[in-house]
Amino acid sequence: MSKLEVDAIEPQSGTTLTLGASGDSVNIASGATITDFTSTGIDDNATSTAITIDSSERVGIGIASPSANLEVRGSSSNGQIYLGGSTTATYAQIYSDNDGVLIAAADAGDNASGSSFRVSVDGSEAMRVTNGLEVLIGKTSNAFSIAGNTFYPNGTADFIADGAVAIDINRLSSDGDLIRFYQAGSQEGSISVSGSTVSYNGFTGTHWSRFTDNSTPTILKGTVLESLDEMCDWYNLEFDVTTTTQDEDGNDVTNTYTEKVPHVLADGQSDGDVITYNHEGTDVQATIVKETDIKHVKSKVSDTVDAKNVYGVFMAYDNDGEGYNDFYVASVGSFVVRIKQGETVAKGDLLQSNGDGTAKVQTDDAIRASTFAKVLSTTVIETYEDGSYLVPCSLMC
Repeated sequence: MSKLEVDAIEPQSGTTLTLGASGDSVNIASGATITDFTSTGIDDNATSTAITIDSSERVGIGIASPSANLEVRGSSSNGQIYLGGSTTATYAQIYSDNDGVLIAAADAGDNASGSSFRVSVDGSEAMRVTNGLEVLIGKTSNAFSIAGNTFYPNGTADFIADGAVAIDINRLSSDGDLIRFYQAGSQEGSISVSGSTVSYNGFTGTHWSRFTDNSTPTILKGTVLESLDEMCDWYNLEFDVTTTTQDEDGNDVTNTYTEKVPHVLADGQSDGDVITYNHEGTDVQATIVKETDIKHVKSKVSDTVDAKNVYGVFMAYDNDGEGYNDFYVASVGSFVVRIKQGETVAKGDLLQSNGDGTAKVQTDDAIRASTFAKVLSTTVIETYEDGSYLVPCSLMC
């Protein structure tokens, strides 16, 4: 245990208390205040100042004239503060780099590239910033099965509630947009409120679908599709993950949740099978679980004239990277429909399937089981190589 040894107290005319190495004297000027400590310890011949406390109650470490309540300057480019317990594995570090940016880390070893920065309130962890720059609020993992909010550095976010509304959006005193939707910097749609009415602007209602062989042939936008008597299926790998954190008293706090990872069945696999899955570098035993879905059916390019089971028209493949070749079928709202070559349309015409993936004009104005759209404009949006073309329509599938 270290101690302070005082060999002599001698009045001096200065205003400085200097502390130095063992065996040196301590000099205190009569009526003086403590203003600085020399870097060489108890040595009144020191050539640099280590700690300064000025008359404005500002403390400087590594700087003789502090400009803030506490200013820390390092001997190199960084001024660092370490706050921790008995081991270097559990401490926080704050430092200022050359750009003046404050960086903080916890359970970090001896540098500022630690695993996370954590904030506790009343003894419980309230927020965490991970080394992947994820901001977790009210949770310690980005697991989708745990309530709380996660903000990702790529601009996405998760809002997960249990028994409560996940997001409330409110305009206090005026009508207007509640949410705006952009693509490549251009606004493509919005959700707005006017009085007691909420409007979905630029609305096209779609369903997920898939070809029966899970293939991805080239399908022209607006191609007419028919539904099949076969449901789309999706599977997840489910397994338990246990995390351990420490409260402010150093006690371990464990939390177990069920992780779900999208999975495409391999040959020979089926619902309920247990397989080995590598989760973040660790092999776990995961169960294949089929998702419950009661409304998404597979489809085909329409090959029936005046088909009654038109599902909608092809919009685009769903490139979500989950391994399924799903696509979007536009079924309600406004979208484009592919009209057969040589067919002349007029505004208000009703459309039916031509039996080759294109649409034809219905011969009368009666809404029938085979009617799936109405022409909104004769403006040709695009003409394909086979002579078929797209026009804006209102879908009613």
